[in-house]
Amino acid sequence: MRERTRGFAIATRDLLRGSGALARGRDELVAVADLVADSIELVDLLVDRGLRSDVRRSILDEILAGRIDRRILALVGFVIDSEYAGDIPEVLHQLDQVLGSTYVFSDGIEIATSGRARGYARAIMQDLDREQRMTLLDELVGVNQLLGEELGLRRVLSGLDGNAEQRIHIVEDLFQDRISSSALLVVRALVATTNPRSLEEALEKVITDCAALLESQVARVTLAREVNEVYRSRIASSLEHRAGHELVVEWRVDASLIGGMVAVVGDRVYDVSVARELQRAQQLLAGR
Repeated sequence: MRERTRGFAIATRDLLRGSGALARGRDELVAVADLVADSIELVDLLVDRGLRSDVRRSILDEILAGRIDRRILALVGFVIDSEYAGDIPEVLHQLDQVLGSTYVFSDGIEIATSGRARGYARAIMQDLDREQRMTLLDELVGVNQLLGEELGLRRVLSGLDGNAEQRIHIVEDLFQDRISSSALLVVRALVATTNPRSLEEALEKVITDCAALLESQVARVTLAREVNEVYRSRIASSLEHRAGHELVVEWRVDASLIGGMVAVVGDRVYDVSVARELQRAQQLLAGR
């Protein structure tokens, strides 16, 4: 079982438990695994690498939709999309062990990874409607900006590298009254499973996943200094015009730019900083 699948399953367990449907969900998951194991046709379908995962998933959706909890259906779909085709029947059987576990993010045997947290976050996202996903995305961008600006917080979390529980307590105390319960679940998972030194990078991947579900794109803008909302709005509008679609903008400040800004949108970089202009001037002079 891949770590992202394990994370998705842990989140499914937490969501089912929160709604009082965990026991029923586990029964339904076992029934799905048994259904697949008892059907040669279904096994052949799921392990057929010649079929795209969305085709295999859609066929199983037709069989299961309306008969099982939507979160179990989402978990089964994630397995089909994420696991090697030949491993799917076995992984479906393994999932009940995860749903029956009591651990938070690490099972005490395997080391939890940021991949596990990313799968956890994906399950939380898929359980939300579009408006809630937009709220979650805004909150995660805000958390990431805070991590980028608060050197003291990063140092504290790094100092507790070997103690996931203490790191979780810190972020719960800091964010529980400032962000939604869904966002707090995602942040807790990331803090518990990710090396504090790479926490921002892991959170950026989760932000990108959430933006993809919203069919949006993240623009990461680094400014030489703080600017007001009017100026930020102009920058965002200019970038959206260049990209041709709506963007979710993540703001940073870096005084080393001297002036101007650097914006990264997908694989495109817009560098209009003074430092960049000086570099261009030096290159021109060197070429004479």
